[in-house]
Amino acid sequence: MTTSTDLSTENIPSLWRKRLKLVAAWTFGIGLLALLLHKTPVDQVIEAFGHPTPTIWLLTLCGLLGSYGLRAARLQVVMDLDAMGPAPRKWLGLRTDSLRVILMHNAAVNLLPMRAGELSFPWLASRELGMPVSRAIACLLWMRIQDLAVLLLLGLMVWPGLDLSWRLAGLALAGLGWWVINWALPRIPDTPHLHSVLSRVRAAMTEKAHHHPLAWGLTAANWCLKLSAGACLLSAITHASWTQSWAGALGGELAAVVPLQGPAGFGTYEAGVWAGMAARLPSGSPVLAQAVSAALALHVCFLICAVLAGLGASALSGLMGPRTRVSPN
Repeated sequence: MTTSTDLSTENIPSLWRKRLKLVAAWTFGIGLLALLLHKTPVDQVIEAFGHPTPTIWLLTLCGLLGSYGLRAARLQVVMDLDAMGPAPRKWLGLRTDSLRVILMHNAAVNLLPMRAGELSFPWLASRELGMPVSRAIACLLWMRIQDLAVLLLLGLMVWPGLDLSWRLAGLALAGLGWWVINWALPRIPDTPHLHSVLSRVRAAMTEKAHHHPLAWGLTAANWCLKLSAGACLLSAITHASWTQSWAGALGGELAAVVPLQGPAGFGTYEAGVWAGMAARLPSGSPVLAQAVSAALALHVCFLICAVLAGLGASALSGLMGPRTRVSPN
């Protein structure tokens, strides 16, 4: 018989591993941010926050809030929520329960290191939408695959200075890879020994609602709007061209794919923005010298909006009517 003391002793290595990962994430993020800001004067960082006009800040904010709505609409389509049950309320066709899930999940992703906030989605989808946890995990995995695919495709299509032949070759390779994955996954035999990750990928890729054309359109619209909002602010601070600023905004979002993330993504996001802009600017450019402070201003703007929206959604949770209940498939 295993005693409680034995169980707590067995959990000590796991607990220490989690703590070490957390310490590593904080050290990595803060260290990277400190390295980036090492040659950036403090007054330049402060000036970056005051440089954009109120109109620019308003445009950035509206673009970000609009992207929240597009993400909520995609969740509504990907989970086929309207077919599962009526919405407690709708705003311009957008379900408020879907919007609450997106806002609270987005706040968790922005605040917690190492993408730990992603773990909140199955719980939120179960509580707010009545979705089975397995279905919610497959949906989250699909949305992340979809996000990455759209970001890479946007980069291939509109990255400034890329030769047309490279664009076409990249698009052809992406299309071929997508076809191979869609062809192979349904043909993998369903056995008890199938690896859980592979099983979830197959469930995500073969779910019919996930491939709805509207879901792809909403995903593309979301990223175009968010990247444009980011480029608007970066351009206003650094006086870089639109394409250079857009490349920086894309670099910041792609940096979020890195598994090791610091607290609230600080460090990795700024590094991604700098790398994206550096790809289009000569070394030593005065514009590039302001890229880190501009990225920090943009990151803080995104973070504050995410937290305030998440807090608002959390406060309203439970006051917007009964939850949708979905029976497991």
